[in-house]
Amino acid sequence: MESLPQDLTLKEELTDQHFWKAVRTEFLATLLLTVLGCGSCLRWKAPPTDQMTASAVELRVALAFGLAVATLVQCVGQVSGGHMNPAVTVALLVTRHISVARSAAYVLAQCLGGLAGAGILYGLTPQGQRLSAGLGATEPADGVAASEAFGIEFLASVVVVITVLSNMDPQRTEMGCKSLSIGFSYVVGHLLAVSKSLS
Repeated sequence: MESLPQDLTLKEELTDQHFWKAVRTEFLATLLLTVLGCGSCLRWKAPPTDQMTASAVELRVALAFGLAVATLVQCVGQVSGGHMNPAVTVALLVTRHISVARSAAYVLAQCLGGLAGAGILYGLTPQGQRLSAGLGATEPADGVAASEAFGIEFLASVVVVITVLSNMDPQRTEMGCKSLSIGFSYVVGHLLAVSKSLS
């Protein structure tokens, strides 16, 4: 998650092979995150009706996302920074850690990677179960207004962004495993969001 070089002109950046390697890496990492994270949400049988089983499913999904993020950040962080999330990319743009061109390319790659990952999950899901499987889609739970669901998602994103930025702080030493702390921020966010507002 180190700051990436930003002293290049727009033309230099767009013609730099490392720039495009980083963009491709963001696409692939986001695709894998979508497959691994949303794949853990697939319901190929009826959703659990008892609270204990439902809680275990929530924990499984949260851990799947968090561990997938930690693994992918560890794998691709040195190439692209391992953002895999437009909120992280925009935060790094606002804090001047990355350029406008890089942030725009990353957000586009992340969106396309997410769509490609969703397409892979769709293809892997048995045809007769595609409508009932959920495919990892997120929607407000019954009785939760869209504004309330947005607020919970926003708070979860803030936790992720703060964790990423604190891992990049040059004043900090002895931080332990950066990728694992970022992964745990996703676990915490999922546990907050899924249990309170989303299904």
